[in-house]
Amino acid sequence: CQERSSLPNYLLSISEDAEFVESIRRRHPDFPLFANLRAGAWYVRPEALDGTCYFKSTDGHSNNWDFSSTRLNLHLLTAVAKNGGALLVDSTRRGKRFPDSFSKTVPIWCAV
Repeated sequence: CQERSSLPNYLLSISEDAEFVESIRRRHPDFPLFANLRAGAWYVRPEALDGTCYFKSTDGHSNNWDFSSTRLNLHLLTAVAKNGGALLVDSTRRGKRFPDSFSKTVPIWCAV
């Protein structure tokens, strides 16, 4: 649909999603807020971020259940250990319930 993919609608969608992230942050103020680089960073005001991380969605694709030693995200692990958890923001395409990073890559990272 042409109307759904217009620039104003994209910007409105990002704004609404960013408000949602803020509402979750208000509910859990003790957890640091991290944006998965690239897509997740669109949905968090830079001044609200405690950090960024990089979980590449293809690490879990096509039954490639492997751990990336180049994207360790040790700073995120430190924050989780110190605060008892963290908020991680990422995005996905329309029609998918969770980003691949949340359904595949992050669980692998947590298990390791």
